[in-house]
Parts: sequence; structure tokens; C-alpha cells
Amino acid sequence: MRLVFATTLLVLGGFAVTAKADIVTNGNFSPSNGVPGYGAVSGWTETTTSGGLGSTNFNTSGLWNNGTLPAGDTSVGFIQGAGSFSQTLSGLNVGQTYVLSFMDNARSNVGCGSPCNATPTLTVSVGGTTLLGPAAVGSVGDSNPFNFVQDTFIATSTMENLEFFSMTPLNGNGGSTDGTFLLSDVAVNPTPEPSSLMLLGTGILGAAGMMRRRFLHS
Repeated sequence: MRLVFATTLLVLGGFAVTAKADIVTNGNFSPSNGVPGYGAVSGWTETTTSGGLGSTNFNTSGLWNNGTLPAGDTSVGFIQGAGSFSQTLSGLNVGQTYVLSFMDNARSNVGCGSPCNATPTLTVSVGGTTLLGPAAVGSVGDSNPFNFVQDTFIATSTMENLEFFSMTPLNGNGGSTDGTFLLSDVAVNPTPEPSSLMLLGTGILGAAGMMRRRFLHS
């Protein structure tokens, strides 16, 4: 029976590995650049039209001034004004479906006058094709959790460019206002293939059958 149990665990373990092979580099935008956080972020390419980009630890005087992330997460990427974070995803399987997930928020505008009370608008693209948005991202407020966002895409190449583009309304001079988009916990994982699910189901049914036969003969 121990052998059957071990075999079942092996199948389950293989399934878990298949479903959790995150291919994003530095999805939590660490380490922090301090306050206010401007600077390069490892693993990400930054572009800006107005404002600055970087990461910052949570504190009430920084750009991350509301909302909480899961325990252990201490940094976020931010886009102030208009700009983007992007990186190349590699090792994709053409035709495979992948799940993109991330957590987002916006700087709170409580007590903040124009232009920093602007609401950022997010557009997410994979391989140059829009996956999500454009959609307004409001602040979650206080210590509420960041928004959790998830969607799927099918890889059309072994390498795809993932981009998060945020912008805020233009001011009277034609430049972007000072709203700030916050981003963390970016992950891309392959969905379980039908063959993997079939193998998992076969393994479980086989293990259950052997256990039943041994029970009847004991």
C-alpha cells in the first residue's frame, strides 16, 4: 500500500509542478528603491511619458499609501503619470494556454488635490495584442487587499512580450496628470494539459482500485 500511495503522490507532484512553473522574472518588483522609489527594477524594462517608474516599500509618505499585499510581499512596481513595465516571456510552448495573474491598486487620492488625484487606466498586452483593458484602476483604500486580476492567453511564439501600460488624463498643458498605478505579484503559469489531467485521473483511479482489492482480500 505504501508503494501505491507513493506512486499517487508522484503523479500529484508532477501535476503540481506542471501547473506552477511561473515564468515571470521578479514578479514582486524587489528589492525596493526606497522612498519615493524612483529607479531601475530588475527584470523589467521601463518606459515613461510623464513621471517616473520604480518600486517602493509600504509607508504612508510613499506612492504606495494604501492597500495590502499577501504576507511577505514588501514591494510594488509603480507607474506615475504615463508609462509601462514590460519583459520578454521565454520558453513558451506554441498553442499552450497560459494564465496571467497579478495584483494592482492605485495611489490613494484622499487629501490630494489635482493633479495627483487622477485615476490611472491600465492596458495589458501579450505579444502586442491587448489582453486586458483599458480599464480604470481605483485605490482599494485603507488596509484592504490589492485587486487580484487573472486572464488567459494562448502562446503564438516561444517568446512573447508582456506589457503593463498605464496612463492618466492629460492636464491643461497636454501632459499626463500625476495619478499612480501600483503593481505586484505578476505570474504566468501554463494551464494543465488534458493529457496531464487524464494521467492524474488514471493514477488516482488505479490507486483506488488497488487499495479496494487489497482491502477485500485482507
